[in-house]
Amino acid sequence: MIIVGKIFRIADLQPVDTRVNRLTIKVSMEISILGSAGSEAPGQNSPAFLVDEWLLLDGGTVGLALERLARITHVLLTHAHLDHIKGIPFLLDNLITMNTSCNLQILSGKEVISDLERHIFNNRIWPDFSRIPDPRQPVLSYRRLSTRKPEVIGNYRVFASRVNHTVPAYGYLVEEASGASLLYTGDTGPTDAIWKRMRGHDVKALIVEVSFPDELISHALKTGHLCPSLLETELGKMPKVPEKIYISHLKAPFRARIEAELARIPHVSLELLEEGKSFRVA
Repeated sequence: MIIVGKIFRIADLQPVDTRVNRLTIKVSMEISILGSAGSEAPGQNSPAFLVDEWLLLDGGTVGLALERLARITHVLLTHAHLDHIKGIPFLLDNLITMNTSCNLQILSGKEVISDLERHIFNNRIWPDFSRIPDPRQPVLSYRRLSTRKPEVIGNYRVFASRVNHTVPAYGYLVEEASGASLLYTGDTGPTDAIWKRMRGHDVKALIVEVSFPDELISHALKTGHLCPSLLETELGKMPKVPEKIYISHLKAPFRARIEAELARIPHVSLELLEEGKSFRVA
């Protein structure tokens, strides 16, 4: 079964309240879809998922009102491909223009952080915001994550796992106080470590990529992506299939074919993500 664009509460299927106060102990997280496509077209933008108004999962699209931009303090970055990072330089530019006391922390594996430092924020492609407005209090800071232990970020514990892509890439399990968790793969082909990470965690929802239709399975494997038949195999590796599975990163020209092929996967509830929508993990 596939549901497109419906807003729901995972726990009780009720409409969600988007107001968030991260100063209190939370028992749920709200995810707003800023972009979820694998290629850009009208109404389809690059991946970015905003958790509780302050934590970004990837930063391909950050087109928000200025007052919402100012609330973003952390970015969990899966890898350094352009479609996952291209909103971040402009986010930083807006933050420093609005308020020089803002600080955005980008978190990822050491290879991903190195790519940003060497190839993006290098004072050639874009300013090195880790040194402005003042090296002692910059608008940008980095935090290198380990796959061996969780990191506490705000109210959440975050577990990083390597995934199978053409460049160093990570997926994340984000766990809130009650134990309910969201798993985000980012871009990946067939993989193992992130599914093993699910053991012992109450994964309520999974955001997983499916970029190509089955007829392009060889291309999907070569480029480190999934197609519907590969996703079906990956589901069999999971210790427990999550209650909800959200599909992201569809290539725009193949969206209808991918949707039809996903509908043939039995015994699982799938939803194609659409920007402007939201869902809650509880």
